[in-house]
Amino acid sequence: MKKIVFFSNGDFGIYSLIYLIKNQNKYNYNIINVITSKKNIINNKINKIKKISLKYNIKLIYSEYINNINVINKLKSLKPDLFIVISFKYLIKKIWKIPKLGTINIHPSLLPNYKGANPINWCIINGENIIGLTSFFINEIIDEGNIILQKKYYINNKINFDKLYYLLSKKVKYFLIKNIKILFKNKKYNLIKNEINNNNIKLAPKLNNYYTKIYFLSYSLIKIYNLIRGLPNNNAAWSFININNKINILFYYKIKIIKKKHNLFIGNIILKNKKVFIIVKNGYIKLLKCKFSNNKIINNIDIYNSMINYKLLFVF
Repeated sequence: MKKIVFFSNGDFGIYSLIYLIKNQNKYNYNIINVITSKKNIINNKINKIKKISLKYNIKLIYSEYINNINVINKLKSLKPDLFIVISFKYLIKKIWKIPKLGTINIHPSLLPNYKGANPINWCIINGENIIGLTSFFINEIIDEGNIILQKKYYINNKINFDKLYYLLSKKVKYFLIKNIKILFKNKKYNLIKNEINNNNIKLAPKLNNYYTKIYFLSYSLIKIYNLIRGLPNNNAAWSFININNKINILFYYKIKIIKKKHNLFIGNIILKNKKVFIIVKNGYIKLLKCKFSNNKIINNIDIYNSMINYKLLFVF
């Protein structure tokens, strides 16, 4: 039987790992090791990849020690046929060169577009109606190895990040098996060159405060809507808010957009019929769920009540 080592630090790999474990005999391979972090790298809680591995008695190596020479020698001694990488950190050449068949990564975009740390987010933020999965052989350059397979999926303009992340993570397991069949059965396939060779390629950089901030004076109504739905709750879109000359931070989780021409000052807040509206380019956004810095998420009625006693209200 072929020997596989599975690398994953994030929840995106959960369904794939379970599916791989349960179908070992069917597809004639063994998951001999799982490489993952001790705790969830996002919220420091229980790592579900680790939990699944322990449940099914799969041996673990912790990713915190992955570049240790003893760990590298251990991986070599396993004589693996294939490394599978889903949502993991950069691997050095000494590691990805170990398996006989190579090391493949599953990336949630149609490469070379959306190369980078946050492809699902950026697809939504940029208003794409197509997303995809790409399998490729890892090489020295991040997300630029030769492509094995790609799969397209159509998405609507209402889906948010959390839902798309979940739906796509469930698709990966079937996509992954197609790759395993090709590689293990020596089926013919044509590698696709994965090169960024023009200025039209869209990237997916790590989401920092610059990218998650809403710039009301320059952002359109649709751009604001896409930014908010494209971000997870633990890294929500934000702006500054002035409440009677006191500055706070407002985080946005759910809004409704209203398209309407106006000549009003962008960024001003309107309180009407127990609802809160922000004036933006070509319309308004109605706040449905948000929170102030260091507070809990509140709904539209609570947002209204928190602002009703103030006259000077605007965001920037």
